Amino acid sequence: MNPEDDQDLEDRRHNLEDVVQTSAEPPTYPVPTQHQLQTDNSQRIQPTINRFINLFNGLPGFGKLLVIGATALVSFAILRAVLQLVASLITLAVLGLLAYFGYKFFLARRLKNKQ
Repeated sequence: MNPEDDQDLEDRRHNLEDVVQTSAEPPTYPVPTQHQLQTDNSQRIQPTINRFINLFNGLPGFGKLLVIGATALVSFAILRAVLQLVASLITLAVLGLLAYFGYKFFLARRLKNKQ
């Protein structure tokens, strides 16, 4: 090997060492704040909202009434389903409490009397 090749290999080795040292350190990324996240989300949603508003404004009067009516019907159906779910959960909790106290008062007393 001639000295030029040795020097070239030495330079390459130093370059590789530099690359390995810099890649061994974990990259640092800026952590977005809550305000930045909210701004990013609103920037992504805003074009969709604007497109919907433009579409809605382009409808004739009867079309606007139909859209508002359909939206109201769907909203009330969702609200009704949620309220039925809450009522079912409350009923289930009350039945569970009744079953617990029924066991506690009737069956537990019978077991004590037998002993």
